[in-house]
Amino acid sequence: MIHHLRHNKIDRVQWDALLEQAPNGLIYALSWYLDIVSPGWEALVKEEQGRYVAVMPLPVRRKFGFRYLQQPLFAQQLGVFSLEVPTTEDWEVIGRLLRQLFRVVTRYSFNAANTDVLAGNGVGVPVEAFTTYYLSLQPPYPQLLAGYKRNRRWRLNQARRRDLRIEPSTNIDRMVQIFHENTAPSIYGIIGEAYEYRLLKALYAAATQRHMATMWQAVSAQGEVIAMILLFRFKEQLIYIFNSSTEAGKEAGAISLLLDEVFRTHAGQTLYFDFEAPEVANVAHFYGSFGSVETPFATIAYNRLPWLMKQAKAVRMALVRRLRPRKG
Repeated sequence: MIHHLRHNKIDRVQWDALLEQAPNGLIYALSWYLDIVSPGWEALVKEEQGRYVAVMPLPVRRKFGFRYLQQPLFAQQLGVFSLEVPTTEDWEVIGRLLRQLFRVVTRYSFNAANTDVLAGNGVGVPVEAFTTYYLSLQPPYPQLLAGYKRNRRWRLNQARRRDLRIEPSTNIDRMVQIFHENTAPSIYGIIGEAYEYRLLKALYAAATQRHMATMWQAVSAQGEVIAMILLFRFKEQLIYIFNSSTEAGKEAGAISLLLDEVFRTHAGQTLYFDFEAPEVANVAHFYGSFGSVETPFATIAYNRLPWLMKQAKAVRMALVRRLRPRKG
């Protein structure tokens, strides 16, 4: 039976044990991770004889007097995590519960293994396909390198001539600083606010405590850190959670070198690398140039508020945008 649980009713031990056992378990859905990105999160849970066999995190938010679902930052995929593939009946119950519980879903992404939702046979609401890129690191490094696009290999050779030093790092503050100074100004409203940086630092601290985080940096011949990447590891997944680069780092192709070093280090292991690709064409092209495989996942969104409430919400949001201070 699938039922809705409020935050304080969730058995966290059972929850995390299921994520460890489920073939499609992801770090984003672990209880400690959800606590950081979506405080007070709720869940749909399927139990058999008192044991959790399937779970679905619900990142609930509250605004203007109503509850709604919104995909948290730094959690690309959620959805259903289960010991066995959900049945058609499971999906029907999940869809019915979602529609009963939430009049608004601004965006909610299922994981790539929830293929029934992607095929339109799932939760009974409109579905949009998004994509990420996966790269299996099981082959030896020469085979991985041979899978890079020709232009990527050429650019890597150019980058190697810059005499950059690639090394591990733990300096999350430097990573945030580089991003804030070089990237955030061009994407204001997506990421680049103090809240989002605090969130990233909290995730890094919690993942480091659990030995699930690694960070790499590229250092110029002059000793300046010019690019950094942050990875989270859970089970057989290595997730590219964040990166930052100075203008010098971009010119030198430092991110390519950092990724190549990660692939060299982990080659031959039973791991897949998730680029966590955004829906940005040039970024997707860059990730695809490493021989990765485009992988779709389903996202839902709907607004079932009465017309007058929709209009009131639109007016409020317009006022918020108009009154929000702009960066000079």
